[in-house]
Amino acid sequence: MELQVEEMDGVRRKLKIKVPEEVVSQKIKSAYRELNQQIKMPGFRSGKIPQHLLEQQVPVQAMTEMWQALMQEYYDKALGESGIVPAGPPEIDHSGIKEIAKDKPFTFSVTLDIKPTIKFKNYKGLKFEKTMHQITEAEIDATIQKLMESFGSFEICVDDHKVERGDHLILDFDGTLNGGPLEGGTAKDYPMKVGEKKMIAGFEDQLIGQQKGPEFDVQVTLPLDWNKKLRRVSMPIPGAKTDAPADDLAEFKVRIKEIKILKTPELTEDFVQQQGEESVEAFRRKVKMDLQAQKKQAEEIEIKQKIFNYLVKEHDMVVPESLVKQELKFMIEGMKFQISKSGMSLEDSGFEEEVAEKEWRERAEFNTKGYVILEAIAKTEKIHVAQSELEEEYQRLAQETGKSPEDVKKALFNNPDNMSQTTSRLLGQKALNFIYSHCEFDFVKEEDKKIKDSKDEAQG
Repeated sequence: MELQVEEMDGVRRKLKIKVPEEVVSQKIKSAYRELNQQIKMPGFRSGKIPQHLLEQQVPVQAMTEMWQALMQEYYDKALGESGIVPAGPPEIDHSGIKEIAKDKPFTFSVTLDIKPTIKFKNYKGLKFEKTMHQITEAEIDATIQKLMESFGSFEICVDDHKVERGDHLILDFDGTLNGGPLEGGTAKDYPMKVGEKKMIAGFEDQLIGQQKGPEFDVQVTLPLDWNKKLRRVSMPIPGAKTDAPADDLAEFKVRIKEIKILKTPELTEDFVQQQGEESVEAFRRKVKMDLQAQKKQAEEIEIKQKIFNYLVKEHDMVVPESLVKQELKFMIEGMKFQISKSGMSLEDSGFEEEVAEKEWRERAEFNTKGYVILEAIAKTEKIHVAQSELEEEYQRLAQETGKSPEDVKKALFNNPDNMSQTTSRLLGQKALNFIYSHCEFDFVKEEDKKIKDSKDEAQG
């Protein structure tokens, strides 16, 4: 084999590979021998058809599978000989097959991306603040109230009941903008809880004091970015009165069809004992411990994001285009899955893939840089993804998608890009955990951190 490596730019290479004449001849002979056993031709016994007649029936250029297998074989040999580690799927030039001949070498080229060489800046001993979380009685009470709601039952309100915060509603609304229909501004039998703030602020405030039955008007100023079709999966509910342009003033015809109040049981010794707790006091302690664990986990995620951002900022590099495209595809497919899981169609959600590709590209490049850096750190620190960790990921994805672990595993193996993405993310998580475990933390009181954060926000 003859091999030439051409450097196209910092992370892109072209491999020019020449397969020896004797190898080509042998592959062609073997292919026609196999074909001889499969084809029937009048006047000839099976396996006894002269090769020149077979070549007339099936030209050597038509043996696509054979040439693809040969190119893959020699591409793998070229990677081994050159030491190049591809960053993504290769682009193999198949045009040379047209010029192929059984008594000549076969030349083809492969264009591929490689992962950049990284000169690491320090990633051990990074310093961050950690909060000494204090759980208040009010937080415990609020959490218990939410837990108790799962044991509650609804009570339909009388017709003259006026809407209050905490009420559960079923309503219809129909929005217009400048006299015309507001895109995505209509809903029927929409469920909501007043005060839960799942709608954009401002709309539900105007529901308070209203009654079931009569239609009434709600006028709101839509958010500055309301007309961007690319958005998170959510019901397109009108927004708060902000400093948005007057052109974004929308009007809604709203009708409340049902008002319900959720009645929850009292927190008593008998109740908590039915749930497996010894006493109300023990139940409150458990809630407090859970809240502390949640705050600790949330802060750990926040610090890891800061680590990720630091790594990208401190390591300037050009990342392979193929990896950026792979990440962008992963992000888009993830959004499509969220939309389908919500029960909405792509059209109703307002999601447009072409817009997403443009608006998310910068984030995809940022993410890719971080993953490449973390993978390189993992290699330096000899961190690997164990088979047991992959199996755990199959289980997690199965729960998320509602499929069986075996189906998830099969789907990943059938899609090399998704499998590579999954493995890369697991490796990145392990590398991030490693860096986090080597951080230095200054512990601060929660109230002091709130004061500091408020000052930082005010300054900039």
